[in-house]
Amino acid sequence: MRDDLAPPLRLSLQVFALFIAIYLFTWGGHYTSGDGSIKVAWAKDIIAGNWAQNGGDNQVHSKYGIGHSLLAAPSLAIASLVQKTAGVRCEAALYTLMFVANGAFFLGLVAFYLAHFYPARSVWGTVLIAGLATTWWPYTKLDFSEPLVLTIAFLGFVLMRFKHPGLGMLVAGFTLAIRADSIAVVGLLALWYLAVNPSIRGAVRIGLALIPSIALTLFANYIRYHSLLDHGYAGERFSNPLLVGLYGILLSGGKSILLFSPPLLLGVLGWKRFANRPEIAPDARLFLGIFVAQVLIYSKWWDWSSDDAWGVRFLIPGVMVMCIPMVTMLHRRVILVPLVVLGFCVQLPAVTVGGLDYLILLRSHQFERQALFVGGPDRIDFEDIRFNPSYSQIAGNWILLRHLLGIPPSPGDPQDAARLGTRLYDALPPQAWASAAHWDFIWNLRRSARPAADPQPAR
Repeated sequence: MRDDLAPPLRLSLQVFALFIAIYLFTWGGHYTSGDGSIKVAWAKDIIAGNWAQNGGDNQVHSKYGIGHSLLAAPSLAIASLVQKTAGVRCEAALYTLMFVANGAFFLGLVAFYLAHFYPARSVWGTVLIAGLATTWWPYTKLDFSEPLVLTIAFLGFVLMRFKHPGLGMLVAGFTLAIRADSIAVVGLLALWYLAVNPSIRGAVRIGLALIPSIALTLFANYIRYHSLLDHGYAGERFSNPLLVGLYGILLSGGKSILLFSPPLLLGVLGWKRFANRPEIAPDARLFLGIFVAQVLIYSKWWDWSSDDAWGVRFLIPGVMVMCIPMVTMLHRRVILVPLVVLGFCVQLPAVTVGGLDYLILLRSHQFERQALFVGGPDRIDFEDIRFNPSYSQIAGNWILLRHLLGIPPSPGDPQDAARLGTRLYDALPPQAWASAAHWDFIWNLRRSARPAADPQPAR
């Protein structure tokens, strides 16, 4: 092993070990999303040899990228073998363990990258904040594809950054088979490499490295839809008004990425100083480009908020790479400490209770509030969650956590509701809140079985 790689690799392994321990402690070990259940079903069909995932009704059951199902297949195959030989059911546990490992692995990669340019103390500070005070922590418990896209793409970036461009692009290109929209990340990664290493040979190498993932994606489309270009998203468009999406993603009271990942502000403020280092200036431009591209793209998507999710899951790759420049802001304690504490407190109810539990409660119960000015009852819906902080996911999850801690909110005054609006807690009977509150840890044997979120239209 090269001497210049040994210290970064050692630090990377230490970071991975720490976060594996933390994330295993908060691991849920159960299925969480309807989208995930569909991908698991396709993985089982792949194991059985039915790659097209056609049921008895000859209908395609999954319109998602095949990559997620391929990644899930080994753990599901092992779980099936364990159940047959030992009679132990561990399918959900082994499958969701993939997301625990994915979370720790990404932070290890960040540590490996930063250790080439910054002292170990700064690297540790950055990964601890990113791993515990952003939405990355809750997504080690939720089975969505975006965290996988980020880790695989960042692994490709690290390989390319440290002299393995062909292998790196081959790895990063696999994200195209997970989510077709990761072309924005992969495309910018290719442009970043060619800007630093302009040559015909480099362009050919990058192009050849993308052929396997493109071929896999086309194959998955054809076996399901008998068309190379049809990927199942017909009717779902980039139809949202741009300004509505930009406001929702950046500034809304219920879904803002700054609200769900406060340390992102540290990354934004520290970006210029990060970019001023000549050896990493191109990397800084890549991180910013991914962040801006994702904000603009998903602001136009019909479901810009990516529900059901904790915050806006579409932006996980952009948010997390844009957090990396906060390594230059660790000395600014006046702004650092409040943002880190706020970020940790935001993630806490999602990690302890479950990031989707409040959304599931909203879908399964009739939340009603007193309508202001016009009189009569009004229903709380997802538009309220998106834009009204009083009814946001954070507020709902905190109520669930308070029930678990034995300190539920007190009922509000009906007269105040008529003048100021109904509080979230009063929009549902206390018994409903109490029945929905469960500790979301695999080691908590008293945890009630929790259903996955209802399958939603593919995002």
